[in-house]
Amino acid sequence: MQTSQEKNKILIRFSVLNRFLHWVVMLGFIGLGLTGFSHKFGSQFWARGVAFILGGQEWLGYWHRFWAVITYSGVVIHLGWLAYYKTLLKGRLTGPQTIFPRGKDLLDLYQHIRYFLGRGKVPKFDRFTYWEKVDYWAILVGMNTMGLTGLVMWFPEFFAAFIPGYFINLAQVIHLYEAIMAVALKFVIHMVTAHLRPEIYPMDRVIFSGQTTLERIKNERPGEWEFLMGGSKVEPEAAAVEEGLPGQDEAAPPKEEELKSE
Repeated sequence: MQTSQEKNKILIRFSVLNRFLHWVVMLGFIGLGLTGFSHKFGSQFWARGVAFILGGQEWLGYWHRFWAVITYSGVVIHLGWLAYYKTLLKGRLTGPQTIFPRGKDLLDLYQHIRYFLGRGKVPKFDRFTYWEKVDYWAILVGMNTMGLTGLVMWFPEFFAAFIPGYFINLAQVIHLYEAIMAVALKFVIHMVTAHLRPEIYPMDRVIFSGQTTLERIKNERPGEWEFLMGGSKVEPEAAAVEEGLPGQDEAAPPKEEELKSE
């Protein structure tokens, strides 16, 4: 049985780099959505208000490209770290305690639906749940799609020398609808699943502080808790990759000195 002190022990869930990149992408995403939709729907009163504040329709384009560079810089840093972690640190990007999708995620989804219907128990989630993986991969793939189509729209003359002209029009269509889906995902699905769940309402501060408690891990992610307590058969090198980035130098369970009392 755990003592009160053990329950309150703090575990570092997200590293400084994780939190920094979250801020970069979060602010950049808001800037992109605000300027992009204001430019697209410029005849609307709210869009005219945004354009007026930012210096006019022409400046909306400049601001949109500015936030695009900021946001995609975060993506590049993220992908660069993954390459460094995989090649030089010899880390694993797949496994039960990583963000990489697995067959178990489908089983967790099925079991979770049964739980909602009162016909089963909550799944034994590992470090990342199935909805967090969907959230992560949707935004990672979407950012690259947005980046490529945005680049074509930014330099149409250059790309017209290599691709048919209608591809530029196609890039505009894809860019718009990808933007709509991204905003819907982040401002509806992500906000609900990450911050508006009853147990953590009104906000989950872990991504901002980087810290969580051992007791919370046990309650919300029993698969990860078993691994941290040494009761899992998971190989040490397959341990936590935080949002695709390792939070510790090694992927083994944290030592006792890495856990501290609040």
